[in-house]
Parts: sequence; C-alpha cells; structure tokens
Amino acid sequence: MAEIHSRYPVAVRWTRGREGVAASADGLPDLAVASPPTFGGPAGVWTPEHLFVLAASTCWMTTFLSIAELSKLEFAAVEADGEGVVERGDDRRYRIARITLRPRVTIRREADRERALRLIDKAENACLIRNSVHTEIVLEPTVRLAEISSDSGAA
Repeated sequence: MAEIHSRYPVAVRWTRGREGVAASADGLPDLAVASPPTFGGPAGVWTPEHLFVLAASTCWMTTFLSIAELSKLEFAAVEADGEGVVERGDDRRYRIARITLRPRVTIRREADRERALRLIDKAENACLIRNSVHTEIVLEPTVRLAEISSDSGAA
C-alpha cells in the first residue's frame, strides 16, 4: 500500500447561478469560481478549466525552481504560459485533451542554455500534476539571455 505524503483539503460552495466560492482549511484566501461562459457561466471568473491548466503550469514552475536550485542553475526569470484545449469526443463527453505549456527561462550566461533546456524537460517529467493526469501535456520552452546593463548591480 502507498504511503500518504500530504493532503490538500479544498471545498466549494455554490453562491448563485453557476457560480461558487472555493476555500481551503489550509487558510488560503477564498477564490470565486464558476462555469466558463461557453458552458453558461459568467465572464471574468476562474473556472475549473482555468484552474486545471494553471495547476499544470504552476507545478512545472515550482518543480523547475526546485530542480534549478539543486542544480545551481543561475537564472534571471522564470515564467510559463499555459493553454488547455477542450474537445468533445465521439462519446459526446468534454475533456481537456491537451495542455500546452510555454515555459520561458531567462539565463544569465549563454553557456547555461543547454542545461536550462534539460532542466525544463526534467521539471516537466518530475511534475506531480503531470504524473497525475492523463491529458497530453505539450512543452514549448523558451530560454532567453538576460540583458545586463553596465550600471546594473545584479549578480
């Protein structure tokens, strides 16, 4: 039997229409949630679809930060865009069929480019969310070199 490592309690409460509030006993701030407009919900509210894609993006970033720290990779910035694609299958059921992540890592030295690319891929393969879902996750990374000005005190 597998050993439980940690738990992440969440709750959701309906407020009106197709809207609700998500909360956690872990003391996190409440989050307004709703169905997306394409499924009859209001615009401007976080949806399960957004949160699913955000979970994959956030997991990649936090895993990358951990791996980069352990590998002593010096970087100037880490960002990631993500996009989920909803499809309706032959069974008439909707699913997020693909998530495309576009991580961007800005390195301080050109010599670190290949290592940064390896760590980007390593982070995706180690990501807990990626290893927990069956949706295809496509990785489209970018590694940029930081522009360092002569009057910058950055290391």
